[in-house]
Amino acid sequence: MKPTFWKLSQGTDYFTYEDMLQSIEDRLVYVHKDTLAQGQSTVTQGQAFIEANIGDYFYLTHGNNGIYVLGQFTGPINFFSSWGDGWSDRSFRVIARSQTRDRYNGTQKWWSPNHNSTFIKVPESELSMFEEEILIPFFDLHLKNYGF
Repeated sequence: MKPTFWKLSQGTDYFTYEDMLQSIEDRLVYVHKDTLAQGQSTVTQGQAFIEANIGDYFYLTHGNNGIYVLGQFTGPINFFSSWGDGWSDRSFRVIARSQTRDRYNGTQKWWSPNHNSTFIKVPESELSMFEEEILIPFFDLHLKNYGF
């Protein structure tokens, strides 16, 4: 069984650096329900956030201003978020903290920090690229060490 990984960006238009730290401290991540789909997808990013499985993994980024943590969803969606109307949140546990403050300068993909997207699944066919460009340089994690 391969894990499911998502990019989750709490964008700089809505979240300050302090908001990012508070989000991590509270173990809650946020996506607005009206976040649009990418490309030709029929599922919006807001809907994907709602439908992501408990146990799925994500890396949290603040636009391309930094990758903060690798997390794992621990609960279902909460539609009554403290962020207000239209915002949803989900609880998570921290798997690893980023080991660098470097910006991501790798290949641009929908799931990469340097692409303007909010909640995008890393395709199974690109997990090795994700490992090489995100997991290893930012978290010093290798999928093979975890049975993947």
